[in-house]
Amino acid sequence: MENTSTTSPALRFACTSTACVLADSACLPADLLKVRLQLQNELLPASAPRLGVMAMARQIIKSEGALAFWSGLPAAATRQACYGGLSFFAYPFVRDALSGGQEATVPTQMAAGAISGGCAAAVANPTDVVKLRLQADGRRALEGLPRRYDGVGSAFRAVVAERAFWRGLGPNVARASVVNGAGLFVYDYSKALARKVSAGEDTLSGRFVSALASGVATAAVGAPFDCVKTRLMAKDAAEATFRGPLHCVVETVRAEGPRALYKGFWPMYGRQAPFNLFVFMILEGLLDLA
Repeated sequence: MENTSTTSPALRFACTSTACVLADSACLPADLLKVRLQLQNELLPASAPRLGVMAMARQIIKSEGALAFWSGLPAAATRQACYGGLSFFAYPFVRDALSGGQEATVPTQMAAGAISGGCAAAVANPTDVVKLRLQADGRRALEGLPRRYDGVGSAFRAVVAERAFWRGLGPNVARASVVNGAGLFVYDYSKALARKVSAGEDTLSGRFVSALASGVATAAVGAPFDCVKTRLMAKDAAEATFRGPLHCVVETVRAEGPRALYKGFWPMYGRQAPFNLFVFMILEGLLDLA
């Protein structure tokens, strides 16, 4: 991502928030699939029957309708305006501050991504809880249970009543730190390599390849953290299965095996790769116009 000297902070934040909201809205169906797969067969043996990605998608369409893929869209958009907007906004400022005006090294780029992502995730944690509650709610109907929420408003009120805004904060911050540390570094590094190949020019193809590489990195390192975060946030106090992040990891691995931490990996990559592609392409385009 470019330096911060050519665009005002307010305009840059507007660009980062807009890019993240638009990209996440387009990729929300993959995010819903990821959540449902992560919650599937919770604490059941690995040998228990389970649905794959396509079978889960068909079941959602059959039982809830195609619009269910956009469950929690208002909460997701609010989350991205806060979390995505802040993390992408803060990254170049943190990177430049840590590098002291010099060319940023690999550790500096990764640290800048981790700091900006972790802090943004902490601020946006309440919106993440509401979004995940709404995305997980549809599966209750398949289990013969009534839905807990009528919409964003009722989910928000329930979370307030439970004082659950900060549930899953630890794994959420850890996930965001790892994902942003890896993703933003890979994007910056890949873009620098692309510029060398194209004689110093910032080309559209270079941005495209860099964004796809960033998606691979974020999905690969973020999946276990994302699975733990989802399982902690998705349930209310009456249904809570785990005492905390470590208990969630231990019990999940004991009951389902270590591969369970990567449940929903393919939808996660299917969401993260186009999300990174859309957000970086939209953001760079908006910054060029600004």
